[in-house]
Amino acid sequence: MADDLQQLLESMGATFMPYGPDAAGAAGLRIVDVFGAYELEYAALHKGVGIMHVPHRGLLEMRGADVRDYLHRLMTQDINPMRGGESRRAFQLNVKGRIIADTVVHFGDASTWVEADVFDLDELHEQLDARLFAEDASIVNITESRTVLALHGPHSAGLLDAVSGDGASRVVEMPGTHHVLDMAGHAVTATRRDECGVPGIYLFAPSASAANVYAALLDAGGYDRDAPDPSDDPQGAAESAQRRRDSLRGRPIGWLAYNTARIEAGTPIFHIDFGPDSLPAETGLLDDAVSFTKGCYLGQEIVARMHSLGHPRRVLVGLRFEDDLLPLAGAQVFNAADEAAVIGAVTSSAVSPVLGNKTIALAVVKWGNHTSGSAVVAPAEGRMTGAAVVELGAISDVVQL
Repeated sequence: MADDLQQLLESMGATFMPYGPDAAGAAGLRIVDVFGAYELEYAALHKGVGIMHVPHRGLLEMRGADVRDYLHRLMTQDINPMRGGESRRAFQLNVKGRIIADTVVHFGDASTWVEADVFDLDELHEQLDARLFAEDASIVNITESRTVLALHGPHSAGLLDAVSGDGASRVVEMPGTHHVLDMAGHAVTATRRDECGVPGIYLFAPSASAANVYAALLDAGGYDRDAPDPSDDPQGAAESAQRRRDSLRGRPIGWLAYNTARIEAGTPIFHIDFGPDSLPAETGLLDDAVSFTKGCYLGQEIVARMHSLGHPRRVLVGLRFEDDLLPLAGAQVFNAADEAAVIGAVTSSAVSPVLGNKTIALAVVKWGNHTSGSAVVAPAEGRMTGAAVVELGAISDVVQL
């Protein structure tokens, strides 16, 4: 992270948490957990716009005449029909059909970006590079040169328009595309991605300019970084609060608010809700990331065999609990009719404000226990608590747009 962006985040009271395979954060990646105002961050995400730093996403850049065909032969998605400016989600599998990376391919006429979790980039780079022979294609990790930001909330489009003006409407109205916009005098690539049940926009800013872009988003969103303390200046604080009420209600948000909202929306995350031991059919993302009309790709035989069998042995589902007891990730899930029968495990959980502070979760369960309405139980805070299985898109009352 650039020092100026780090300083900006810290100046607003950010507290950080480690992210990555090493729980101690030895890899050095820290993400903002909260800015000290979780309830306000969550409210901005649902009623205004949350502005988020997303350092755990990285980019490989590919150049050459054969890039499109090369990726088409390796990835699960139909890449060949893509034209410059299009973006598609795709899995990269190994020879056993297991997922090694959950990617978004941003195809361009001059260069193509393959976006993935930063901790998957080395293996993904190695996988792609190992299969290059005579193809005209090069691969470079450009993560350090791009900083990823995201907007989540009903006012995302308004904020993008306020900062960039011309071209913002194309990003919002054309999902599956990406566009280069002038934001605060800097060239920023933008693409729509709804992950929290509200409109979402991902931004790829030059790292040297990321702090300026982030600050411009805060200012245009009506966030007063220098708001006076009510105890010191009641009149000034009241005026600041009124300006905010009249604004787009933009606010910096951290992982805690985002994570609650994405669980409500049923959005799974690689390495959290599914991982390298998962088959595509187990993720609930087949429609987004896998094409069944294209030719061969790495791991395709396993995917096709699973598809022909009709269903996987396990699948990711949503759980809606009866109370606010919070089962931790990894907690076993049992059939409510037979509490000795382990049928799965919780992968993510949160207490949902839109459901009256009831607990919700994502969980992997055995096939046959996955149908909506199935009764399950799981340990939480020292006792067993009941839940109903729901489809991923129906976990909460949040309307997916």
